[in-house]
Amino acid sequence: MPADLIVHGGTIFGIHGVDALAVRCGKILAFGRSADILRLRGPETRVFPLEGRFLMPGFFDGHVHFLKVGLDRTFFVDLSQARSLGEALELLRVRAEARPGEWVVGRGWDESRWPERRYLERSDLDRAVPRQPCCAVRVDGHMMAANTLALARCVRPEGQFIDRDRGHLWEEAVAEVLSLVRPERETLVEAAAEASRYAASLGITSVADMASPQDFSTYQVAERRGLLRTRIFAYLPAETLPQLASVGIRRGFGSAILRIVGIKAFVDGSIGAKTAALLEPYKGEMSRGRVLLGRGELARLWRKVMEAELQMAVHAIGDRAIEEVLAAARLAGVGFHDRHRIEHLELPTPAQLERLKDLGLVASMQPNFLQWSGPGRMYEDRLGPARDARIDPHRWVLERGIPLAFGSDGMPMGPLYGIGLALAPPHPLQKVTVEEALLAYTKGAAYAAFAEDEVGEISPGKWADLVVLSGDPAKTPWEKIQVEATFFAGELVFSR
Repeated sequence: MPADLIVHGGTIFGIHGVDALAVRCGKILAFGRSADILRLRGPETRVFPLEGRFLMPGFFDGHVHFLKVGLDRTFFVDLSQARSLGEALELLRVRAEARPGEWVVGRGWDESRWPERRYLERSDLDRAVPRQPCCAVRVDGHMMAANTLALARCVRPEGQFIDRDRGHLWEEAVAEVLSLVRPERETLVEAAAEASRYAASLGITSVADMASPQDFSTYQVAERRGLLRTRIFAYLPAETLPQLASVGIRRGFGSAILRIVGIKAFVDGSIGAKTAALLEPYKGEMSRGRVLLGRGELARLWRKVMEAELQMAVHAIGDRAIEEVLAAARLAGVGFHDRHRIEHLELPTPAQLERLKDLGLVASMQPNFLQWSGPGRMYEDRLGPARDARIDPHRWVLERGIPLAFGSDGMPMGPLYGIGLALAPPHPLQKVTVEEALLAYTKGAAYAAFAEDEVGEISPGKWADLVVLSGDPAKTPWEKIQVEATFFAGELVFSR
């Protein structure tokens, strides 16, 4: 049988001496020299000439909130580009005028980029949006500012992740308020489709999605309608575990496009919201952040996850949170070959990394977080220069042979952006090579989601999820690299 697609005439990542590959039934059939592969051409074969460009596996975003990416582009007020507190408030005011009587929800504000260098507060939002409920989620998702009308709908007592005077909410309180403004089903389905289209434009063909049960049901509808052109490997909240276990859902349940892999748990918050759990206090403060799930409770949850034959993904940013995770893993009996994940892993010590390696944990890290590292930036402001110099230590992880998966956490989604930061970071421990970065964003992320037999590298029998870059990263300055085309199961889903 002839090939359905032949891509030829360029450089192929990770394979020397070949410049072409053939695809049949959505999977890679063969690769080799153009003269040989073109012999597989038939009357219906599509041919895509690379013309010297670079072909590699589709990017695998190892940690993202996929539906949120789509909602940010279709439903929420995008505050990520606001250059000042006043500009953020103006965006919210304009949306309120356009939709009188409705909730106004903004996402993505980052006070560390504003000249005011302070959080949004209740009084700010009351001035901008006085007559309808309004809230604005910080870029990390762990903190929210709300106006008086929005706070009136929150029944949580003062002090339990809420400061009503300033209108600040953290962690669980954020999720509770957002649950009040859940969009309609069709809005969610369109957001899923938009996230998939946007991912394709970035060269992303697979994601490890930190999803909610409602997200998963939305994806099912989008998949049935043929709107998903991104493989979604879902991690569901810990509170869903009893239901998953009761009906026997195991790791891998689902389809080739949408499946459940594991459970996501939170041990701490974020550095930006000052809720990441630290061994030493935040710079100039007494606070050391918050441990949301201690080692004993986490160990009990972890054992149940393993009994259900699911994978654990644990959010831990600060060194104190990482310590809780490592202790819990030991208590739970985690073994070297179990392949559980630790998400973010921003402030590990060398000794902690040695223990992490012994436990076989995967380091799921986000190189785009380096946007906040360096002199005068948010991490130095929160932690001081010494801790900033060792935050996100990709080099330490790689030197120890710990499996490394790169993702974005949607801040922003975009492998080219994140890799660019890791190639030229502010501190030596953060630096990786181009090859290391590409592997972490493909093969490494696939391994982290138990998907290495299907995606993550160019090999016969694996899905033909491919991305064409404008140049060979080994020879072209990274800032000049663009995504030229993206294939999903051999189908062209994006072309510049």
